[in-house]
This record gives sequence, structure tokens and C-alpha cells, in this order.
Amino acid sequence: MKDTQLNLDDTEVENPVLVEGLAGIGHIGKTTVAYLAEHLGAEEIGEIESSHFPPFTLISDDKHIELLTNTIYSIEREDGRDLVLVEGDAQASTNEGHYEVAETILDLADEVEAHEIVTVGGYGTGDVVDDPDVFGAVTADEMKEKFGGASFDHEVGQIVGASGLVLGLGEDRGYNGVALLGETPGFLLSDPSATEAVLQSLEEALDLDLDYDDLEDKVQESQDVLEKLQNLKQQQQQGEKESQGGDLGYIG
Repeated sequence: MKDTQLNLDDTEVENPVLVEGLAGIGHIGKTTVAYLAEHLGAEEIGEIESSHFPPFTLISDDKHIELLTNTIYSIEREDGRDLVLVEGDAQASTNEGHYEVAETILDLADEVEAHEIVTVGGYGTGDVVDDPDVFGAVTADEMKEKFGGASFDHEVGQIVGASGLVLGLGEDRGYNGVALLGETPGFLLSDPSATEAVLQSLEEALDLDLDYDDLEDKVQESQDVLEKLQNLKQQQQQGEKESQGGDLGYIG
């Protein structure tokens, strides 16, 4: 296998928006794009394979071994702009691989003649919040208006992985793009609450019609887990304070 290769079927999408979401912190990117594919009737049209993906395989429900891939979907819409989705099991495990996979995603954007690129990821804050924000970063100011549901007043200083590289390298190819980063504590394997926040931002900007019923139970479960973790954290902090002889905050 070539280090990274794009396998793409013929597609009839016109002037689409490319939306990328790979596995990462809170699995927000992967889960968001997978939700779009499932609930908008997407058609699988290809995949990206790479020897830069981590050296393990997945076992399916019927116990078949499957290589890690990034799956490509298309959605043709009569009442809105077509979409091309890239949803991934993994990101590259090397610096060189990150750039190579990002360039391959941009090759896909060239192939389908995408108009704009949206990348989705997570931003770990270490804090539990009831109503997570969606932090945005753009390659062109006009994208701020289109994605007004995201917050552009934040202190995020860098993006690690595909969500940033695809846009940074894409700007050199002339693409306008926006990164949507769901606010997450950073210690959850999956964060449905942050995923829902990103989906709502996408729904508004891309004129989608999404049903969140499937997410509601998962959001509640995650909130219950976060509440327990927050209580444990507070108990731990209180225990540390008491072991130090009380509140020492007044000592100068």
C-alpha cells in the first residue's frame, strides 16, 4: 500500500462543503460527522487508507478484522448545499503522516470541487461545564459570519492534528475554512454534550434539519458521569486542603 491513498467512487455532488471529523479528544469530530452521515442519508463513496495510522485493527460486530480508515460520504441536497463528509477511525501517528493525511483530504476537496471546508474537533479545558461552547477559528473573516453559532472570543492558541492542518494547508490551496472545536473536559472517551453543541452550530450554518432524539439519552448519561467526577474532584481538593491544615489562601 502506498503510504496514504485516496480511493474515491464517482459522485455527482455540486459545489459541496467538505466536513472533516476524525477521532480525537472526546471523539467529537468523529461522532459529529458520523451523526450527520447517519441522519442525513449519506452515501459512502470512498475511503482514505494510510500506513501512518496506528498499527492496530478493529474487530466488527460479526468478528471481522477491519483496517483503520477514514470513510468518505456524500449527501446530495435539493434544498441546500451538497456535503462531502470525511469521518475517521484514527489520525496519523507520525508528524509526517499528519501532513500527508491532511494533504490527501485536500486532494479529495480538489476532486469533488469543494467550495469551503469545515473541520470538527474538541478542545479540552479540564473543567466540567453544563453548556459547552463551540470555539471557532477561520482562514477568512467572512467565515465568522457564516458560522455565527460558534464563539470567536476565546483563548484557544493552537489546534493539534487534522482539524488545524487541513485548514492551514487548505488556505495555501485557496480554500476558505472554519474549525469548530467543542468544549470538553478532556477526560471523556466520548462527549455527547459537546457533540450536540457542534451539531447545532453546523445545523444553523449549513441549513440542516437534525433530529437530536438519539443524542438526548447519551447527553444525560454523560452529564451524570461528569457530575460524579466533579463531586469527586471537589472532595479530593477539600481533602488536600484539610491535610494542609485548612485554607492557606490568606498567607502572603
